[in-house]
Amino acid sequence: MREWLGTARFMRPWVRGHAAFLLSQSFPSQSNTHSDLEHLQAAAAWLERAQDATPDGGVVGRYRLNVGCTSSYPETTGYLIPTLLDLADFLEEPRFRQRAERAVSFLLGLQHDNGAFPGNEVHENTDKPSPFNTGQILNGLVVWHAATGDETAGEAARRAGDWLLSVQDEDGAFRKYFYYDQPSTYSAHQTCWLAQLGVHVGKQKYLDAVDRHLDWLLTNFDDTAGWFSGMGFDAAQHEARTAFTHTIAYTIWGVLFSAQALGRADALAAAEKAAAGVRDVQTRLGRLPGLLGANWQPAGDFCCLTGNAQMALIWLRLYEQSGDKAWLDAAQRAIDEIKLRHPLRNANPAIAGGVPGSFPIWGDYIFGGLPNWAAKFFIDALLHKHRLEHGGSAASHAAPTGVTASSVSAT
Repeated sequence: MREWLGTARFMRPWVRGHAAFLLSQSFPSQSNTHSDLEHLQAAAAWLERAQDATPDGGVVGRYRLNVGCTSSYPETTGYLIPTLLDLADFLEEPRFRQRAERAVSFLLGLQHDNGAFPGNEVHENTDKPSPFNTGQILNGLVVWHAATGDETAGEAARRAGDWLLSVQDEDGAFRKYFYYDQPSTYSAHQTCWLAQLGVHVGKQKYLDAVDRHLDWLLTNFDDTAGWFSGMGFDAAQHEARTAFTHTIAYTIWGVLFSAQALGRADALAAAEKAAAGVRDVQTRLGRLPGLLGANWQPAGDFCCLTGNAQMALIWLRLYEQSGDKAWLDAAQRAIDEIKLRHPLRNANPAIAGGVPGSFPIWGDYIFGGLPNWAAKFFIDALLHKHRLEHGGSAASHAAPTGVTASSVSAT
């Protein structure tokens, strides 16, 4: 009873819109009649409000039921830039391109002299550098440079890439400045954007760093189980050999993207095996638990909606390349689960259209919060699905296809 009361106070049901939202978490709908477009538009509008909630041009990290909107989050603002550009194209709304430009300006003002970007949200830190956050911001800067030719952003991207090279260990891992001061295999979602940079600017040194990182990642791959050790957030998850589907998807996407860029068949096979492991859990249970163990068994009874969206993107990419409908079916199930839990309407504009980190909202991933990156990956998945359904190329700013290192210089 004491724990329940503490959770209730944390969720502040007396705040506008909270009670209705919490009821939807306790008595969830079993059906959804809204179109993908309705969900996409609602999530896009939520992102707009999340950017407008701060004066600096960044996007607030999350709406937390206990405190409200937090501060701008450089990491996710970085990889929201490709999504904003995709929204501008798909919805034919130039304002999303302007929002991307505001995000770029915000990020350029945070870059350190050595090329690094800070970790965490701006209210927590602007001084301590973070390789992972730098990698996510690198993605946005490269895409912005490719779309606009903005050389200030291009130079910032190269400086960020050079800093990442400077903190990489000889064995290919990233330990210095990494979260919790330990290497994690979800760093694959950092170096895949180094691969993107290497291809974009035609520099082999970035691709060589990615190649070394793939070598290190594969030393942590259990080929029998299809599991990458160290996919979790912290030492406790590493020791328990568990991970949220969010960081599992970070790992698989990063390995998949890098393997395709470098033509690494061994890494591609590992990514596909891990993706199949997650798919098999979903098929077996009819849903995707938010925390999984190395034996591909549930380690939690909540759903990580963020991970669902990310896995949908991975499965759609694999379907596009293989034509295997099992990947498409898994992606559709993951998207449908998010749509069921997506609050299209709420009296509180900080809730309406946002995607909770977990379902229910008191699940272990982003407890009590709606993070901006959940909306980002949901939008990306809906856009990718739309492109595939309408027979066009699935290439986008957020998830470019055909990225290869076939012609780069040696320097």
